[in-house]
Amino acid sequence: MPPVALMMLLLWPVVAGVLFSRMDRQRAVVWTLLAGYLLLPTGVAIDLPAVPGITKHMIPAMCAALFLFLQRDKFKDAPMPPHWGKFVTFLLILNFTSPMLTTVTNSDPLPGGVQYRPALSISQGISETMLVYIQLLPFFLGYRVLWDRQGAEILVRALVLGILAYSVLMLFEVRFSPQLNIMLYGYFQHDFGQTIRYGGFRPIVFLEHPLWVAVLTMCAFVSAIVVARNDRTRRNLLIACYLAFILLICRSAGALLQAMMAAPLVALGRPRTMVVAAAVVASLAFAYPVLRTSSLVPLNGIVDAAMSLSPERGRSLEFRLSNEEKLVERALERPLFGWGGWGRSLFLDPFNGRLTAIPDGLWVIWMGAKGVYGYLAQFLMLILPIWTMLRAVPRRIGAGAQAEYRLLGCLALILAMNCLDLIPNATLTPVTWLMAGTLMGNARRLLAGVHEPADGPVASQILPKKAGLQTVL
Repeated sequence: MPPVALMMLLLWPVVAGVLFSRMDRQRAVVWTLLAGYLLLPTGVAIDLPAVPGITKHMIPAMCAALFLFLQRDKFKDAPMPPHWGKFVTFLLILNFTSPMLTTVTNSDPLPGGVQYRPALSISQGISETMLVYIQLLPFFLGYRVLWDRQGAEILVRALVLGILAYSVLMLFEVRFSPQLNIMLYGYFQHDFGQTIRYGGFRPIVFLEHPLWVAVLTMCAFVSAIVVARNDRTRRNLLIACYLAFILLICRSAGALLQAMMAAPLVALGRPRTMVVAAAVVASLAFAYPVLRTSSLVPLNGIVDAAMSLSPERGRSLEFRLSNEEKLVERALERPLFGWGGWGRSLFLDPFNGRLTAIPDGLWVIWMGAKGVYGYLAQFLMLILPIWTMLRAVPRRIGAGAQAEYRLLGCLALILAMNCLDLIPNATLTPVTWLMAGTLMGNARRLLAGVHEPADGPVASQILPKKAGLQTVL
């Protein structure tokens, strides 16, 4: 591991400590996770015995949980969110039992040519269970800390501020090519060819892939729209327009399409319409593994349409779908609990050990590695907050509560679009789980009949009164 990357991972607890000493716990949790995801090095891990590799996806959430635990006496009288309900408990049981069930059903090694994939051991099952808990930690933090309107608004505005600051680095890479990760950490985190699209460069900065940057920018752009709708100032409108420009230079057709679907609803729609649309999108994404095998999804027609717009994008889509076919066939050989890790769910060339089918969509990765059992546990955990919010949003909303419900409707749409992106990509991040936990906590709060005042105290505290360099910093 490059020394600068290791130093940054080891120093993040110090950064989190500073944030928790200078901010209230809601802002500290949000900025510890968001800034950690944006700035820490990707593709590297701290390997310790008997525990999964500790990456940028884990360290910020673990730091936030640690400092919340250390400050527990300070907030012992703080109100607690309502219980998350029996179905969430049931899904947590599925998530925590899935790794061990996969381990028990994969006790056979898989030799094949030059490649040998070992059997799964009980110690690996325990390690994978620990990994599931750490991955879900942002969900728990969002539910426990950001369960009120103020927490949801802090998260939405932090997305806007975070990408505003990140856009400076993105503009640098669009102009001078993606090289910031090399300049700071000493290595490039992906295939450089993936950063070139439509005659220009796509920013990647410190994330896993340019698509991850584009999806997060889409979330920030949609968030900026709801901020401008709730607080119609020239500054907020200019921020939304600027983030629209930043999304365009990300050169990602998927993120642009998602923004085109979500932005008009957030700008003009009623809160319930937003949540209904989010529930439909999330349900279609969840049902995609079944729909793709039926005539309801015209895959050939979609490929032909993509070919007519851009032959390059059409061939890429066709390649992805052909890979999906192979990986689904492999997953159906052990459909219930999957094949587990070590690349056991993938097709490898027996002569050189290379992949013959590349997994792109997270849903097919889950189906192959975790089976139907693990797929249901993970995906339902993501989309359940949207369905719960659909139950919580009334058909008629008073004028005083419009801003609150618009905020939560926007959060539901962002989460749904992120779930939709899991079909072609694997863009699941700690920020996604944080949004899911926040939305779930607010939905349970509304179902319990706890409403926030119309004019929350956070609007004037997050963005400065005057636009300028302070806005970005």
